[in-house]
Amino acid sequence: MDAFTVSAEAVSERIQAMRISAELSLSRVQTYAETHAPELAKVVAGYRSLLSDTGVRLVRAQVAVTRGLAAKPGDPTLTALLRKTIELLTAWTAHAKGYGAYERPATDAEKGQAVAVGWAGVVIALAIAGAVIAVSFTGIAWAVVHYKEAQTLSDEVALIERDPSIAPALAQVNSTAPSSAPPDPTNPGGGSGGGGWVWLLAAAGLAGAAIYFAPKLGKG
Repeated sequence: MDAFTVSAEAVSERIQAMRISAELSLSRVQTYAETHAPELAKVVAGYRSLLSDTGVRLVRAQVAVTRGLAAKPGDPTLTALLRKTIELLTAWTAHAKGYGAYERPATDAEKGQAVAVGWAGVVIALAIAGAVIAVSFTGIAWAVVHYKEAQTLSDEVALIERDPSIAPALAQVNSTAPSSAPPDPTNPGGGSGGGGWVWLLAAAGLAGAAIYFAPKLGKG
């Protein structure tokens, strides 16, 4: 694996391991949902919001590191930060892509039932443009089991954001970046298929390509 690129194989392996962990808790989640669906809905909404925020911040941090390396190729501190952002992006992509497989926009019939337990999962109303999503029980178990790990991931991104070596570049990126508001899951991909995480996964992919090529800039 190239140290400066995200490995699709590594992401797939992480997703598989995370899926197994979620499935081990599936029966308990199903039982708990019978009487505590609203509580589970809050966990899922919180997990989804946490991933969205972390992903945006991670992409911005990568851009800042990239700009720093473009100006100072081979700088050991920036190179170490670059490797760390790749590790975090690999983990984040596994979270977002793995969870996204278990989420879909609610049907018109389901929208009037939020929060409600259905035969396949729980319908959840999110405070995102009045969006309503349906999450399978496996997706709910995924959010419950991996929430703490997602919080740790967010905390690690915060450490990178506070690194003084990228402070000026990060400030510039943040000042020109678009809104980090998560997408409306009832209109995934702006009308295209692929689920509500398409926009952020695409952004992450572009950032991954950028950090691979940008350090080469300035070398002639």
